[in-house]
Amino acid sequence: MPNIAQSCPHVNANELPVISAITPLCSPQFLRQREVVNIYEKPIALLQQSPGVFADYVIAHLRKSPVLDRASRQKALQQAGELFAGSVLCGMNLTEYNTKVSSLTGLPRTVVENASDKIAQSISHALTFALKGIPYGVPLQENQATDRYFCAQSVRRGDVLTVIAPGNGTGVHALWPQAIALGYRVVIRPSEREPFTAQRVVAAMVAVGLQDYVTLLPCNYDVVETLIDAADLSLIYGADEITARYADRRNILVQGPGRSKVVIGADYPLEKALELIFTSVVGLGGAACVCASSVLVEGDAEALARKFCAFLSNKMKDPKQREEWLTHFSPQRYSWWCGQVDNYASALVETPEVFKSTQNTYQVMPLVMQASAINDPLVQLELPVAAVTFLSFKEGDNLDFLAPALVVTVASGNKNLINAIANVPGVKNFYIGQVPTVWMHPDVPHDGYLAEFLMQTRGYCVNNSEDEHSKVT
Repeated sequence: MPNIAQSCPHVNANELPVISAITPLCSPQFLRQREVVNIYEKPIALLQQSPGVFADYVIAHLRKSPVLDRASRQKALQQAGELFAGSVLCGMNLTEYNTKVSSLTGLPRTVVENASDKIAQSISHALTFALKGIPYGVPLQENQATDRYFCAQSVRRGDVLTVIAPGNGTGVHALWPQAIALGYRVVIRPSEREPFTAQRVVAAMVAVGLQDYVTLLPCNYDVVETLIDAADLSLIYGADEITARYADRRNILVQGPGRSKVVIGADYPLEKALELIFTSVVGLGGAACVCASSVLVEGDAEALARKFCAFLSNKMKDPKQREEWLTHFSPQRYSWWCGQVDNYASALVETPEVFKSTQNTYQVMPLVMQASAINDPLVQLELPVAAVTFLSFKEGDNLDFLAPALVVTVASGNKNLINAIANVPGVKNFYIGQVPTVWMHPDVPHDGYLAEFLMQTRGYCVNNSEDEHSKVT
């Protein structure tokens, strides 16, 4: 049975809730703890971190745990999504959870609330979304596969997946539940910055009987290699350093910088272009991998950049608009941001405006910069805050420099331009028209389908239909 007590907050001597491991095992009370600090620079919880030896022990236990068939996992995930959205978990209802997450990340409240809705739906429909990544030639119903004389089968590449979660947003927790739907045991290492989303998802799953399929395992970053080595596959989020470190590891899927871009054709209406750029740069708080970090302009990039700055300034005069779109920074984060402004001062089109709140937090406008050549490092620069570089191009230019890019939106009706960009290798998502780079839909892959990484296709053939065939669970 799961150690349900671990999924509920307990309080230490300083009256801070303690976030500890949620595992099918009774974990000791480890002494290593880390404060979780909000944007007001106040500690609001303690993260109790497990050592590497316990991580090994937990993963070994998961490998030997009872197996649930696909239908049972699907039913449990449906219930877990409903619990995530509608129940008190770890001492918080959804509204209280959203408030806490917003205070930790500084993200606009609407961004957090929308992400929570997405997470709940993604948990409940995890199997449906996961199967979208299975090759068309594979029968989607297990009995269809084993009842045929021959066919293709989709099978797991392993049994245990570790997820090294980031803390800049909560939406990543809408993805990995697909692994459980496909039969993986999942170990989540929550972010030290924002551990509450991982805790809430895991608590909801444990409450519906998935305790042998998911574990919350807070640990120091020096334990990450232990988790990777103990698991079969790993999903890791990080910057260029992480991407480079694991580039040659087939068992690791790195979700790194997106370097998403918007291309504005000479034929595109100005007002629509400004709205498109704004939503692409500032949407989701401005720090997601799908947020645009470069805008390529067929024509005068400097002129459009200055018009964009004026558009920003006018729109953000309204405090309600600032609350809807701009992230709150802690004083420490704001100090770091000021350093970035100094670093890129020579490229800035205008000095970005700053809005200080009565609670000593800061909201800042995006850094709007201009590059003069396609090989300028600014074109591929991605900061963990809203920042965008404008660059001119002309018809007939080689646009291969757009890649790598998680998303490219081309705003134009020029078929030659559209086709040229569509054929650029390394563009993972390609949108046309008034589609912000931050747009997402469950039917559309994010960085490919997760099942492409988790599963592999094999052939299946049987020469005696009366035999009993074991089914992949």
